[in-house]
Amino acid sequence: MNDSSNPALAGHAAALASYHEQITVLYQPILNCPWPRQDWPGQGSLAGLAIEDLPLFQKAIGALPDDPDLYRALAGDLIQRGRQGEGLALYRLLARKNPGDPVALHDLAGVLLLCGNSAEAESCWRQSLALEPAFEDPRFLLANLLLDRGVRQEAEGLYHGLDPQGPYGFYRSVALAYLLATGDQPASAQDSPGLDQLEDLVEQARADGEWYRTLVRRFADAGALDRALQLLEQGPPQENAWTWDLEALALIAAKDPNRERTIRQIDSLLQRYPTSSEVLNDAGIQLLKTDPAAACKLFRSVIDQHPGHLPAMANLTLALGDQNQYEQAVDIMLRALQLDNCLGYLHLDFGNIYADYLALPEAEACYRRAILLSPYLTVAWMSLGNVLHHMRQKGPDLLALRKVVAIDPKLVMGRVSLALVLLMYEQFDEGWALYEARLELSRSIHWPIGLDKWDGIIELDELLIVAEQGVGDVVQFMRYSIILSLLIPRVTILAEPRFHTLLEHYGGFAAVHSVKKPYRVMENSAWYPMASILGLLGIRHDAVIIDSPYLGVEPKSAQRWETLLRKGPPAKLIGLNWQGNPNTEASFLRGRSFPLETYAPLADSEGIQFVSLQKGPGSEQLDTCSFRDHFVEAQAEVDGAWDFVETLSILKVCDLVITSDTSVAHLAGALGRPTWVLLKYVPDWRWGLEGSSTPWYPTMRLFRQQEANNWEPVIAAVREALTTFLAEQP
Repeated sequence: MNDSSNPALAGHAAALASYHEQITVLYQPILNCPWPRQDWPGQGSLAGLAIEDLPLFQKAIGALPDDPDLYRALAGDLIQRGRQGEGLALYRLLARKNPGDPVALHDLAGVLLLCGNSAEAESCWRQSLALEPAFEDPRFLLANLLLDRGVRQEAEGLYHGLDPQGPYGFYRSVALAYLLATGDQPASAQDSPGLDQLEDLVEQARADGEWYRTLVRRFADAGALDRALQLLEQGPPQENAWTWDLEALALIAAKDPNRERTIRQIDSLLQRYPTSSEVLNDAGIQLLKTDPAAACKLFRSVIDQHPGHLPAMANLTLALGDQNQYEQAVDIMLRALQLDNCLGYLHLDFGNIYADYLALPEAEACYRRAILLSPYLTVAWMSLGNVLHHMRQKGPDLLALRKVVAIDPKLVMGRVSLALVLLMYEQFDEGWALYEARLELSRSIHWPIGLDKWDGIIELDELLIVAEQGVGDVVQFMRYSIILSLLIPRVTILAEPRFHTLLEHYGGFAAVHSVKKPYRVMENSAWYPMASILGLLGIRHDAVIIDSPYLGVEPKSAQRWETLLRKGPPAKLIGLNWQGNPNTEASFLRGRSFPLETYAPLADSEGIQFVSLQKGPGSEQLDTCSFRDHFVEAQAEVDGAWDFVETLSILKVCDLVITSDTSVAHLAGALGRPTWVLLKYVPDWRWGLEGSSTPWYPTMRLFRQQEANNWEPVIAAVREALTTFLAEQP
């Protein structure tokens, strides 16, 4: 390795070469094998946990001279190469060897923050300040961290402690002005004295590009986006002409919920800088979620111009994955890994593709590689925890997901993932508490405007339940409106229009309001999310409370379907459903559905006719299935019946319902019909991991996979049970 560029490395070339040669053995599974092999489980000790304790690492460090400057330089070199795990371990060793050195603690904190561990970084900065209160570097960075977390009062005190004329004097002034601008607001935000103080700093900021960027961002964060954009148009000259334009794009995207202004800004930038790789890549990033096809086009343009542009290659794989173009994504990732094997997010991307294919052991290997390189890559830890859970690795899955929450307590999906695993393991108190994090997802629920969320205690005249998630969740949880009605005079519900006929038919709510139309509630009222009722009432598998059928049918509708479906020779009607909503099967629910053809072994049972209950995606399989002639003559009429009340009547006529884990299972169970549900190896939390029955629906029988992704034994068990069922029927 050439060490002439770094004076701290001078004279240590041999020792450093020896270090790299020895430690490379640790990375052989990564460097030599882009795709996992069967021998990876033998590397189980490389799980990304405490790399500094691995014997190989200790041996390599032992060959180095005990020189703090050398350690720092080598750590920086490793982090620059993408080997964060080793670099961080070196900084830990330095801090451990020098426990009273505030600089060592400050350096460790900075690397921890770079690697994604803000919680431990905060602790190290606090220790550094305790040792040397006048040390401004940790004071400033700790203040920034606390301000980002919303700990305003302590952050303000730390900023005041900085020297106004010192190296952080300008940042101190900006932060204090921002705190004033975003404190108790006057009648108009534009009249804020804090904004006036920010204005006073504009000319001073022109002397330094980073100062100017910081000031502009504070204007935007204080609610003055238009002023921030105006300042960017007047920004001081930069080496790259597009610098301030990309800054404007980032600000607009962060403050533009409808994306309209963002798209206009992207179009403008692409016209002005049609060949800039930086502009094309940044524009593609902004388009990833809304238009992955357009994002792909931009990333490909970057790669065409710069074949080794790793960020564009990584982004292209994400965009291709979103469009299920996995073969192309793999090709791009393999090319990227040939350029640089030590990028954790590339191995993370590989793991995600394996997970999409339900190749879980291979996905686990990729996630562990990503963690080995980037020990605080929270998404890798979360993905690893979810994969371990779906492999029934009880214990390791919780450890991985708890690691996510420890690293980034604000990561909503980290807390939700941990909550779902805890609920599966019947740790309900902690699970329900963490499950509330789902409400922080903007798309998860329709927040009632001008209404407070109920605290579960205060007396009300009306409680507005807000329906959330899918049809199955609404069906399963609406039963508890009866209990709430014992406590509150009026219980109503707010829901999407598609739920209305079902909720009105149920009759457990005093009124059903639409999220699409204006509605009124009583003066002393509050709202509450539907799924949170379970935690409020202490619902658990051994205390479902309401387990008797709570849905019924309209007699005239049921009679009409009875007549329509039972034409021809006498036969038992078996309702079939096989696929859920593809949009909801991107994570925990992946693998719950199967093709209609999976049911083919049931078709030779005598004295039965099938009724397809499938609606929307998946229903097209009926036209080409091998046993199409086993379905009722009135199947076309069933296919056209989308109303929930009609669906309940059809379910009522069926002698047996066989389904995957979809809303049909909940509708049939709530109706009290004999229902058989086919469950994947690790199903949704509500079904648990064991048993053929469920307390949620007494008339339901569960058939479970004993091996991931293998439905054949499940169907064989269903076939045997169907034979017995038919023999017992009159």
